[in-house]
Amino acid sequence: MKRFLLICIVLGAVLWIGYSSYELWLNTDNSINPEQVFCDEDASILLINKYSETKDANYFTAVKANPLALSLNHLDSLNYLNAKVYVSGNRPIVIFEKDSKWKKEEVDLIKSHFKLNNLDFKNEGGHLMISQNYVPCNHKEPIQFLIEGDKKASANFWVKEETQWKRTDVYNLNKGFFEYRSSDPRSIYGEAIQDIPMFASVIPYTSSSYLFKERFYAAATDSVFKNSPMNLWVDNGFVSLDYEGQHIIVSDYRSQQKPSLILIEQSKSEDSVIVVEDMHSFTGFQLTADFPAKKNSRIYVIEIEDKVLFVDSKSTARKILVDYQLGKTLALSPERLEQFFGGLPSNVNLRDISTDKKASLTWKDKLLFEVNTKPPNEQLSVQDKTTWSASVDHEPFNLAPITDHLRKGTSVLSYSSSGKYELISPNGNSIWKGDLKTPIKGKVQVIDVFDNNKHQFLIITNKQIHLLDLNGNTVGGFPYQSEYALTSNISDFVWNGTKRFLIGNEKGEIIMLNSAGQELNIIQLGKEAIVSTPYGLNIRGNLRVWAINSEFQQILGYLETPAKASLIGNTSAQYSIKHNGKIISYFEKDGKVYSQLLKSSGTNDNVKMLDDGKLFSVNADHIVIAQNNSFKVLNHNHDIIFSKQLPFNEIGSFNYIEEKSICTVLDYLQNKIHAYQKTGEELEGYPKEGRNQSFSAYNKYDKTLYTYTIISKSIICFKTKL
Repeated sequence: MKRFLLICIVLGAVLWIGYSSYELWLNTDNSINPEQVFCDEDASILLINKYSETKDANYFTAVKANPLALSLNHLDSLNYLNAKVYVSGNRPIVIFEKDSKWKKEEVDLIKSHFKLNNLDFKNEGGHLMISQNYVPCNHKEPIQFLIEGDKKASANFWVKEETQWKRTDVYNLNKGFFEYRSSDPRSIYGEAIQDIPMFASVIPYTSSSYLFKERFYAAATDSVFKNSPMNLWVDNGFVSLDYEGQHIIVSDYRSQQKPSLILIEQSKSEDSVIVVEDMHSFTGFQLTADFPAKKNSRIYVIEIEDKVLFVDSKSTARKILVDYQLGKTLALSPERLEQFFGGLPSNVNLRDISTDKKASLTWKDKLLFEVNTKPPNEQLSVQDKTTWSASVDHEPFNLAPITDHLRKGTSVLSYSSSGKYELISPNGNSIWKGDLKTPIKGKVQVIDVFDNNKHQFLIITNKQIHLLDLNGNTVGGFPYQSEYALTSNISDFVWNGTKRFLIGNEKGEIIMLNSAGQELNIIQLGKEAIVSTPYGLNIRGNLRVWAINSEFQQILGYLETPAKASLIGNTSAQYSIKHNGKIISYFEKDGKVYSQLLKSSGTNDNVKMLDDGKLFSVNADHIVIAQNNSFKVLNHNHDIIFSKQLPFNEIGSFNYIEEKSICTVLDYLQNKIHAYQKTGEELEGYPKEGRNQSFSAYNKYDKTLYTYTIISKSIICFKTKL
């Protein structure tokens, strides 16, 4: 009997697995299967296999004609679903695909991210389709090519060209590079060339750009070059570069095809040719579409090794010769060589390196391999600058450093009191900017809303809360719009496994939002405005909120239970923080600093005197107490973790770096930024020049201390490896 039952159970399980597999993947009657839905009318199709990698590649722009594509940037919270996403390039259609049937809460979560009107949501088996005014395609057979995409790729992209669908596979190569592989059966370009060893020995290492074109690629893409005398001598290809503001061409040449002789032969008059020692000069030639910049103007020709260089300035030509003689070339500068070419393949048909891109194209076996940095944000720098300055188009009011996983360092957001903002990269390049057109309230906060070590900016204005990611895009359903003025700072906490935000308004209300910027609840704490940061507390299993109103009254409310808020009592608190699930308030009185703890029961503990002095600053990690020029840093258990008697009295800023037990201090009188270790010794390389205020942040990933100061409209950064 037991054996019979066991056989029945196993047989039932096998039948259920087979039925489920059939329903999910083999049942072609599924009307929202991507193969059934998509057709020529879509023009292109994007299949997202790995959401974060595709977003980092900025590849959602490939389907920007789809009105639903705007929502793709805000789906970070859906990563746990491990779903593939199919997106039409032309019609408002998005299909989610996963290995199991969709649960109601999963469907509701996805619905919350798509906010266009008149959307239809339909799920069958493992598919969930979002569409607007959907009309099925009139094709006889389902498309078959979607299964051909490489599943290891971050994304696959198909585009209809004439009668064929052309596929590109997108791969994350790490270190900021992506590779794009496309079928290109019509290519007529030559064999990919190893250009770096061919040209690096003659190119100055101070060049700011590099554009190599293989000969046949150049002829196919530049009709001027194709018909110019230059095409008669080029063997493998040529390089265009910028050197000290001048445009230069470096070319190889075939045996018995010396460029200067060809140009002399083709010159229309003897007056157009000048020969001075080791340099020839010509007029009347246009070698490429952009050289010389002024059509048919005079060009200067010099030969170095087995290469020929074309310059439109005689003095520049002389400088290049001197640089070569002094060994100032890319080949003899390994670090610069790596900065220029690191991450790109050795054999290419096109290599394009400039201040806003680093890319290459290689054709092999009728496939196009494109390697590129994440466009268009991070710029190529001459070196990893240890000091840089950047000018912004607003008067900087404050700075918010942020650990930037996209650009492998610490970037910094500069913002004005009027609402303008601009993100500056770890090397001082402008990445993106914006204008809220209303003043920013308080400080911009840096948070990790998804707890995945990818950070965002949280910004509060009078009636809005903005959440921006490192590409400058809004996250989820943000910005949140409040009916009344927001009067407190914002806090975040996790409850039942989800991130939530709390903020107070002028009506004495507490607003609770989820990580997508959706309003979960509003509760009334009283009639007076909330002036302190509200904090969520777990008190005896109930979700409570603590806050201070404009009458300096401490209040405890219920966030999920319909119950009246309770008044704890008046307070003298100047700063309050949440530490280990409890509220600690700090204030100073009569030259002494005090603290008071809100106990887990919801009642206040006795006031505790901490030290003599003044409260200099308080954050989530520590407090700083100053007594004249003596500074102490205490953790929230009130242990002294750092102290320093400063050799000057006018202190503009004091920043304590917890990870390295270092403080940076601005001497306001001497305009110097000092950095002291726990031993009291000054950090090597300091002091630095500073004005008005300074900011510091340590990045544990690149082990670098970033110290900033503001002078006029310029941001100055000093970087120190620790």
